[in-house]
Amino acid sequence: MSEERDEARAAADEVLAAVRAALRQLEAVPDAAVRARAAGLVLREWPAERGLASEIRREAVDTLRRGGLDFPEIGQAIGTDRSRAWRIWKGMA
Repeated sequence: MSEERDEARAAADEVLAAVRAALRQLEAVPDAAVRARAAGLVLREWPAERGLASEIRREAVDTLRRGGLDFPEIGQAIGTDRSRAWRIWKGMA
């Protein structure tokens, strides 16, 4: 299980590094006012992007479910309990 968690951490770290690199592109905007407005737009629109990560997680849980795992097994596989796994699957978490 710890190896699986290490793989998940490595995958998350890789994605987070790419997100940070993308955000760092704002620093290259030469006009400070434009840079500040662009950063503000990113901050304002960022919460909507969380939905994408939630959908990816929900689809992964659905794949595990269709693969024959029950919710206690799914919860253990993703590092949570069965009720949270079920809520993720239902799109409630």
